[in-house]
Amino acid sequence: MNEQLIYIKKILSTVFALVLSVLTMTTDGIDRISQSRRTDIVSTNIVGIDAYFHSQGITTDGQTLFFSSKTTLIQTEDDAKTVLNANYRAIPDELSDKYEIQHIGGLSYYNGYIYAGLEDSKQWNYPIVGVYDAKTLELVAYYILDAKQVTRGLPWVCVNPENGLLYCCDHSKQPTKLLVYDTADGMRFIREIPLSETVEAIQGAEFFGGYMVAATNDKTQAIYKINPVDGSVEKLLDRNLTKFSEGEGMTVMMKDGKPMILAMDMGPLFVNAFVREYDISAVGGIV
Repeated sequence: MNEQLIYIKKILSTVFALVLSVLTMTTDGIDRISQSRRTDIVSTNIVGIDAYFHSQGITTDGQTLFFSSKTTLIQTEDDAKTVLNANYRAIPDELSDKYEIQHIGGLSYYNGYIYAGLEDSKQWNYPIVGVYDAKTLELVAYYILDAKQVTRGLPWVCVNPENGLLYCCDHSKQPTKLLVYDTADGMRFIREIPLSETVEAIQGAEFFGGYMVAATNDKTQAIYKINPVDGSVEKLLDRNLTKFSEGEGMTVMMKDGKPMILAMDMGPLFVNAFVREYDISAVGGIV
């Protein structure tokens, strides 16, 4: 019996490896359609069920990476693939039962914690900032923001590491202003900052060089820099992904001594996710 089980496991493992190989070749082939238009330097293709765990937000503690799906958090090496820790039920029953929270969005690491935008998807009654211990990936606190200010969910948040202030937008699709909260004072609302122009469908953002760098799912999946003082907006680059791909979150991480934008996207078949690296020094305006 044991020999039969071992044989069956070997067969299943071989089949699974073949499926992943086919998915990788197929999705790499589709990705080449947009290759001539893109500016990413390195891309990591994650296929199959692992793509689900890399499908929403990304942030870094400077050494490792953290990813969210709608309901999970994982920590990986800087290769984005080697899993170090995981919480496959990152939305506690209290939040799902009481507030109908169903979605973890963009992430931001600050001072040993991961801040996450949490949503009661398609209802928009409870925009919640979840705070997770970066060592355990367990929720340690949450804060309900004013739904009259945050009017269409909370798909992302980011924290300025220089002062601990948390930023989000007033609307997930057509934002007109930044909203600022104090993480050191119970997420107390500080101020709003009008944007110089609408930045459509921000999926995630991080601070770098005094600016907020924000990745979107607009027509070109562009990445922008936003001045957190006066709200002025400037486009840094267009990702120009293959048609029907979906731009997701981003972070900034040092790679080989250079600051790199690490931006995520889901492939058009939604069976794979890419983590792409962009040279932030090549686009100017920050470093």
